[in-house]
Amino acid sequence: MIKKFFTNFFRSDLNLKSRWWHRLFLVIFFVSFAWALYAMYGDLFSTSHPYIPQWKVVDSVDQRITTEVKQIRDLKKTSERVEEKDRSYALNSSEDDSLYEDFYCSTDLENRISEIQSKSGITNLYLARKGVSAETFVNYIRTNDIKCLIPDAYTNSDGTKLRFLEPLGPNPLYGKDLVFYEKSGLLTAWYVLQMFLLVVVIFAGIATAYYKIFLYIIFGSKRHE
Repeated sequence: MIKKFFTNFFRSDLNLKSRWWHRLFLVIFFVSFAWALYAMYGDLFSTSHPYIPQWKVVDSVDQRITTEVKQIRDLKKTSERVEEKDRSYALNSSEDDSLYEDFYCSTDLENRISEIQSKSGITNLYLARKGVSAETFVNYIRTNDIKCLIPDAYTNSDGTKLRFLEPLGPNPLYGKDLVFYEKSGLLTAWYVLQMFLLVVVIFAGIATAYYKIFLYIIFGSKRHE
C-alpha cells in the first residue's frame, strides 16, 4: 500500500516541467517554505518568545529549605531562576525574579515567625488578606504545613501603605509549588527541531495534496503511452 502510494509520486508521466502553472506552483511552494522557515526562526529566537530558551527543573524550593530562615534568593544558584511548577515559559517574559526571591522560608516556620518579623521589619500577620493574631497565624502554619511566608503590601484609600506577612498557600496570586529552573540546551534544541518538523509536515501535506489529489482530479491516474 505504501509502496503503491509513492510509486510515480511526482507524476513523471504528465511531463509537468513543460506546464507553466506547475512551474509557478513550484516557485510559490519553495518560496513559501523558505519564508516559513525564516519566520519560524525569527519568532523562536525573538526576545519575546515564551518557549525559547527551554528550562529544566533542578530542584523544588521545598528540597532546599532547612530549619534556618532564608529568603529564596539565598537558596538558588547564580544560573537558576525560580518560578511555579509547569510555568517555565514565564521565565522568558521577564528577567525579574523579585516576585519570589523575597519569600522567607524554613522547615520550622511555626517557631520562626518572630525571627522573620525582625528580619523583614514587618509585624502584621495576615490570612486571606485579613489581620490575625500570632496564635491564629501559627496554628494555620502548623496545620497546613506551610514553609514560606510572603512579604506583601497594599495601599490604603488614604495613600498609606500597609505591609504584612502571609503564608505561601492561601494567596491565589502565588502557586505553592515553587521550583528552581536552569536553561537546557538539549530541551531547547528538541523544541526547535519539533517546530522545524511541524513546518516540514505541513508543506509535505501540501505537496501530497497537489500531486495525489489535485493532479488526479485533473488528469486521472497514470497515463499509459
